[in-house]
Amino acid sequence: MRKTTLLLLLLMGMMTNVWSQAKVRRLPSVINHPSLDVSTPYISFDGNALLFVANNGQDGALTVLYTSRESDWKEPVELPKYLNTRLNFFKGYALSADGKKLYFTCAKTPVIGGYDIFSSEYNGSSWSQPENLMLPINSKTNDGAPSFSADGNTIYFMRCDKMDQSKAGGCKIFSAKKKSNGQWEEPVELPASINTGNSQTPRIMADGETLIFSSDKMASNKGGMDLYVTKFKNGTWTTPLALDFVNTDQDDQYVTVAALGRYLIKEAPGARKNSELTEFLIPADVRPRGLMMVEGKVTDPAGAAIPAYISITDLNTNKRAYSGRPSATGAYSVFLLEGTKYEFVVDPEQSNMSFYSRTIDLTTDKIPQKEKINVTLKQPQAGDEIPLNVTFKPNSTTIDPASEAELKRLSRVVKANPTMKFEIQVLLSGYREDTTQSSLDLTELMVDSIHAKVNAIDSLGNSYKKDTVFVKRTFHNDRTLAQAQAVIAYLVAQGSDPKSFKYFGNAIPATAPENKKLTVKAVARAK
Repeated sequence: MRKTTLLLLLLMGMMTNVWSQAKVRRLPSVINHPSLDVSTPYISFDGNALLFVANNGQDGALTVLYTSRESDWKEPVELPKYLNTRLNFFKGYALSADGKKLYFTCAKTPVIGGYDIFSSEYNGSSWSQPENLMLPINSKTNDGAPSFSADGNTIYFMRCDKMDQSKAGGCKIFSAKKKSNGQWEEPVELPASINTGNSQTPRIMADGETLIFSSDKMASNKGGMDLYVTKFKNGTWTTPLALDFVNTDQDDQYVTVAALGRYLIKEAPGARKNSELTEFLIPADVRPRGLMMVEGKVTDPAGAAIPAYISITDLNTNKRAYSGRPSATGAYSVFLLEGTKYEFVVDPEQSNMSFYSRTIDLTTDKIPQKEKINVTLKQPQAGDEIPLNVTFKPNSTTIDPASEAELKRLSRVVKANPTMKFEIQVLLSGYREDTTQSSLDLTELMVDSIHAKVNAIDSLGNSYKKDTVFVKRTFHNDRTLAQAQAVIAYLVAQGSDPKSFKYFGNAIPATAPENKKLTVKAVARAK
């Protein structure tokens, strides 16, 4: 029985791994209905909102549908008539990173040219009336099919000589950046290697450096519109490469990729000769850098928004990756590129309140698409623990310089709460010892005197018991007390009262050497 169970578990694991790396997989049946043709997907970077076209209207008319998810996709609903009109360039729509803002292409008054780009916001139950993006994004010609960077501050779109409800021609791709005052700079045409005569439907990836677009004027064209990718490196766009893993002899044009950057979503033939939305695993050589969305709320213990600052630092480069404040409701969201570690910090406006910090590691193979981090800030009370993102130089009690900003934050809290004591605790899971210094980690030495009686023979040849002292040396890696004292010494040097501190250290063995972990925290105590 045990062998059968083990075999089943192994098979299930193999099947899970195969599915997780499947080269092609269709979206679920709530989207891919067997009696409908579905196409033209656009997914939000957070992966939780999706627009697509289906022929489910009266007499098979095409309509644009919207769906969202927390875990599973909800039943798609049609966009309202004022967003889904006969005056739209039907497939020229897009979503913001969080899926709460819709952009579409329309010739409905008021317009500056033929077709313009409009926007509408979703409040959880309905879409707002559309607003024209106006000059300089829209012009006297036809502007449409926008795509926005993850932070919403860069737009890519096509500007075309001809455009009607279903197609466009003579198009070039432009980009523009948003000024600090919220207005757009004058759009700039992308280089000739991209704009070869009819380049359309730009899709900027969440990494901000990978652009997918379509064209029928490239030398490598298979037929109709084909898909190409270019990357912005060292201040210039690379030569476009054909996405032959999805290009066919038909029009290949409307695709989308969530922030994680693993799969491209595109229409493809279904089992019943209908078109379905299908995910294609992107080859590693053209795959965009993946991003993880971090979102949450910053509140007080009662759940009310609290004024605070959020800063995220790339620990590999020591450069600021993000700096901002939560919204009026306390909500925030930010995208982080894979391949590095980040320090995530939330600081309150009030100096007597606690802070929050942690390390976010995006160097592993498995990166979630989204992580929710809700932060509660409050004035410390007796018994409250403040986890500290503090490390030490290898095999020592010397504080790592990267931890100094964290200790300065703690110093601020200590000085602003003079009625409290703070116990600095350093806890080691992974204690080791040996009679020899068999590892560089074993920097500490315990010396014990052991009294014992041994057999001896006197000068007359008689046996007797002799008192002897042995010296026992034990090398170990418990530096917790000295490390706690080093933290206090730093805080005192920053101006904190030495009487504000206690310290505690403890070390226990780990279940396995790779599970070694050092935890540092400050625990508030009543004076």
